[in-house]
Amino acid sequence: MRWSNATKDGAALNARRNSSYSKSKRSANDASGSTTLADAEMTPTLGKWRWTLTLSIASLGLSIISFAPHDIWPAAYVCLVPWLLMVCYTIRARRVYVFSYLIGAAFFFITMRWMFMVTGIGSIILFLALGFYMPLVACPVRYIVRRRRWPLAIILPIVWVGSEAMRSMFVPGLPWHLLGHSQHPFLAAIQVSDLVGAYGVSFMVAVVNGMVTDLLLVRMGWPCEGEGVEPPKHAWLSVAYSTCVLLFVFGYGTVQLQSSTISDGPMIAVIQGNYPNFVDFSRNEREPTHRDRADRYFQLIGEAQSQTPDLFLLPETPWHMQLNVEYLALRRRPPHGAYPSEYCYERFGLHAVDYKTYIVTGAASYIPTPLDLRAAQRRYNSAYVFTPEGGVPGRYDKIHRVLIGEYVPFRYGPLRFVYLWLNQFLPFGDTDYEYSLTAGTEFTMFSMKAASQEGKAYRFATPICYENVMPYIPRRFVTGEDGTKRCDFLLNMSNDGWFPNSGELPQHLVASVFRAVENRVGVARAVNTGISCFVDPDGRVHHRVNKNGVVVGPDVDGYEVANIKVDSRHSLYSRYGDIFSGLCLVLWGLFYLDYVGMRIVAGFRRRGERS
Repeated sequence: MRWSNATKDGAALNARRNSSYSKSKRSANDASGSTTLADAEMTPTLGKWRWTLTLSIASLGLSIISFAPHDIWPAAYVCLVPWLLMVCYTIRARRVYVFSYLIGAAFFFITMRWMFMVTGIGSIILFLALGFYMPLVACPVRYIVRRRRWPLAIILPIVWVGSEAMRSMFVPGLPWHLLGHSQHPFLAAIQVSDLVGAYGVSFMVAVVNGMVTDLLLVRMGWPCEGEGVEPPKHAWLSVAYSTCVLLFVFGYGTVQLQSSTISDGPMIAVIQGNYPNFVDFSRNEREPTHRDRADRYFQLIGEAQSQTPDLFLLPETPWHMQLNVEYLALRRRPPHGAYPSEYCYERFGLHAVDYKTYIVTGAASYIPTPLDLRAAQRRYNSAYVFTPEGGVPGRYDKIHRVLIGEYVPFRYGPLRFVYLWLNQFLPFGDTDYEYSLTAGTEFTMFSMKAASQEGKAYRFATPICYENVMPYIPRRFVTGEDGTKRCDFLLNMSNDGWFPNSGELPQHLVASVFRAVENRVGVARAVNTGISCFVDPDGRVHHRVNKNGVVVGPDVDGYEVANIKVDSRHSLYSRYGDIFSGLCLVLWGLFYLDYVGMRIVAGFRRRGERS
């Protein structure tokens, strides 16, 4: 790579910086936030735009291979370095922000392209929106390096985690592909999640990226703006800070991995079918019917029964059925190719009683609301728990619904006309059919007694589908209002048949790994098309449902039986949540205020000199 007039040492750079340049020219540069051609002679800058493009592509490629399904996690420790060099050295600020946006949007287009299986327009809008976060990070980073000359090892992780917190908690509310998620196979690195969540792992990885960039900036000549500024001549502070962070993270992780607080819980059978779902209903008609699906699941339950598990876990909506008693009382005819819901209800109940076991399955719940003029019924995405004692099964209604996929906004209230307009353009909606689900209101807990352990009692919860992606949902399940740990393990049921054989399956599993470590609970997953497995409280994944060693594929179905692990620890993150990431978000905002303040002051100076 050719760097224009790159300096070899700090003394030569300082001599050039203090050469004959007019003060008025400096003030103009301060106000614009970019350097002129004269400044380009003082600092190492990218000679031509093709090098900006080369660095951008390098950073994009390293980022892509860092995450599932590729899982080349060491690449994450340098994936931001080429981009950071581009941000710091490119003369034109506008070019920096354009290329940063393209990197961000392209990253999500490539790694989450599986979303096009269900929505083309929605995917494009989402990815284009997510792309804005890269220039929003680039702006304060560029300013702090070129103006404040602070080490990136200290500043970058704060800004990066702040942006992840904003993206996860507010707009668009999607904690997918956090930088720390790349480290899920590296158990020693992710144990710190029980203190500060997955954001803490992102912080550590960003520290290393910042340190490597600091070393290169000092070596090649620190890019500075402003008159009479003195660039850093050494990167000792970056190295020392990074070393302390790494020693803490890996030291803490090593200690936690040696913990003796984890023990065997009840024996659970996770049941996995393999039935892709399609937005095009004509394609669904050519697939196995719901009756065929039910027969296969009952067959797998019968096979797994030979190992006498304490509990059977089925996916979210394994086939079309409604199991709430309000709906069953209506005695409605089932759709073509489906068993009556009464038959499914009775068969689950009889199996649970006859074999002294628990059965947990996903199903729909329809509550008639004949007096509501805007909706004839309320529909819920629910988890049902059939017990050995019989009776009405326990039920949990999904609280966090997927936007567009499970509900359309503005269904109730004065903006209902917007809802009706949107509904007719979406994959499952038209003016005559309202597919939006109603959100549940209670974080329902269930209890069980493990027959394999002489009736030992356990408590568990059932986050549904992408609820395990949202950190606040498992936290609310695990930690009660009194601040105590009230949950021994989580049962995550999902239907990833909308994205069969795609990168979504391993990416979705990553979320369960971090939820397990963050809350120190075991997780069992039953997922249509996969990946169904067990996750220990330290993040170890085992007993994946597979066929001849293949975990993701068109014919992979079956079951796995294992003891889910329980942990006596109650994590700091479970109790206090996202304080750390929230603090980073606030500091990110302060860096922006500092930048805006600088621009305002520079503008006043420029007008004063002109007058």
